[in-house]
Amino acid sequence: MFNHCESPHAVKKLYRKLAFENHPDLGGDTRTMQDINEAYHDTLSLMSGQVHLGSDGKSHKYTYSYNVEQAVMDKLATVLALNKPELRIRIIGTWLWVEGTVKADQKLYGKDGCGLCWHSKRLAWFFHSGKYKSHYNKQASLDDLAAAYGTSEHKSNEAQAARIAA
Repeated sequence: MFNHCESPHAVKKLYRKLAFENHPDLGGDTRTMQDINEAYHDTLSLMSGQVHLGSDGKSHKYTYSYNVEQAVMDKLATVLALNKPELRIRIIGTWLWVEGTVKADQKLYGKDGCGLCWHSKRLAWFFHSGKYKSHYNKQASLDDLAAAYGTSEHKSNEAQAARIAA
């Protein structure tokens, strides 16, 4: 399924496409999603320790963490299931960012909702699982981070919303 992918970024991009099409919360089949998850994790674990060219043009050693990868995918499915086409949902590195909403929406996106945190400087909700070291400029915009760490964007759409509602 992911054999033709040459980098972790390519695997993740294909996974997100397949997950959006097949996740049970979005109208897909449970067994198909389990097969996709298994192939995704197997492929990434084989890539762990390899050096790949990043979206910033530099070589990076990829380190795989099942728990971090799965937590981000699960949180993405939770946010997509809200069916809010006005949101801009991006995965930057292993961080999930949700733009197009405000801090006042914390009942929907915060601890009691999707379990996201509010970033007061970037004015967006975010999620990250696992340990990380702060080694970037905290004033950097999301676009700056996307350029440095790679990004993929996800949107709910009316066709997907109709499939879920049915």
